[in-house]
Amino acid sequence: MTHALTSNPGRALERTLGLGAVAGVRSMSAPALLSRAAFRGEIEGIEGTPFAFLASPRTARILTVLAVGEALADKLPFAPDRISAPGLIGRMASGALVGAALFAAAERRATIGAGLGLLAAAAASYPSYYLRVKTQEKFGAPNWAVGLVEDALAKGAGLLALRKS
Repeated sequence: MTHALTSNPGRALERTLGLGAVAGVRSMSAPALLSRAAFRGEIEGIEGTPFAFLASPRTARILTVLAVGEALADKLPFAPDRISAPGLIGRMASGALVGAALFAAAERRATIGAGLGLLAAAAASYPSYYLRVKTQEKFGAPNWAVGLVEDALAKGAGLLALRKS
C-alpha cells in the first residue's frame, strides 16, 4: 500500500518538526491537532500502526479538551514555566508522540520520528518562553494576552504543518 506520506518522505519530516515545535509551545495542542487530522482521514497510513487510536473520534475529543484546558491553565499566574523540568518533559513527550505517529504512518522508523519530535519540542520551548517573557516586559502586556497570541500562533503553526501537500 502506498501512502501520500510514504511517496514524499520529506512530508513526514516537515510535519514532525512542525508539530514538534508546536508541542514546545502548547504540549497538548500538537497531539490534539494530529488526532483531529487523523480522525478526518488526513493522515494516511496511521490506521495500521500502534498510533491508530489517534484517529478515533473519542481520542480526538479528549485531546481537544485537554488542549483547551492547557490553554486556559496557561493564563493563570501560578502556571509553571514551560522550561521547568515537568513542563519541558511533558512537551518533549508530546513531540515524541506526534513524531512517532507521523513517521509510523509514513512507514518510517517511529523511533526516529519520536527523536525528531522530541528535539523539535525542546528546541521550541526555550525561545518561545523567552519571547513571551520579553514581550511582557517590553510592552507591559498582561500574561493572558500574550498567552492568547501564543495559542493562536501554535494552532496556526500546527494547521500549517498538517496541511495537505
